[in-house]
Amino acid sequence: MGFGWGTGDSVLNATVSYYDQHAAEFFKETAEIDLTPQYRAFLARMPVGGKILDAGCGSGRDARYFLQHGYQVEAFDASAEMCKLASEYTGQKVHHRTFDDVQWILVFDGVWACASLLHVRRDSIDAVLRKLCCALKADGLMFVSFKLRDGEWEQGGRFYNGYDQQSFQTLLARHPSLQCFSSWVSDDARPERKNEKWLNALLRKSATNLQSEMDGRTDELKTNLQKDTRTNGDNTGTGP
Repeated sequence: MGFGWGTGDSVLNATVSYYDQHAAEFFKETAEIDLTPQYRAFLARMPVGGKILDAGCGSGRDARYFLQHGYQVEAFDASAEMCKLASEYTGQKVHHRTFDDVQWILVFDGVWACASLLHVRRDSIDAVLRKLCCALKADGLMFVSFKLRDGEWEQGGRFYNGYDQQSFQTLLARHPSLQCFSSWVSDDARPERKNEKWLNALLRKSATNLQSEMDGRTDELKTNLQKDTRTNGDNTGTGP
């Protein structure tokens, strides 16, 4: 259950601040959690030595596991302090960025978003899923997990967005390029939280409506580029 999040329009900045302030404690609590069943389900459908994006990697536990099993891994997290700890733990640089910064197109064989999208608001989750889908190669695989609870809430200084099976299917219906071929409910792997439930899902990037999804992402990138150009133009000049 590596944690991650987006900032800006995707999630409350207070959540990022929480992880920055509690990075060492959170690392200690989560770095050794055993997610073998989830790893096996994901990797069984991945090409040997494939390239994985760990989107919101938290402690770096999952990225470390994938690296140890011969996969190429790109990992990022929105918490600068978690990035430092995850970089040490994985032995490679973990990038400090958010879901809003994801701009890869057709790069990864798999996207691993384990307990990270649960920090993205519902009014931003569709845009984030489109970004992650575009980062996948054709027929690429995505793993996602959420707390099994339908709705948004705040708890212990953090924002959460959860789904049950019905609301998750409603979410996916808006993303025809992502086909869910396996979903299951699991107990929290931490003994002290064994009564908490998680919704896990494996999604395959389908060719259905893929072009329209890519066209939409291209339009978004063009818009962002135009905004950057205007901003840079406003900030340059010959000076007084």
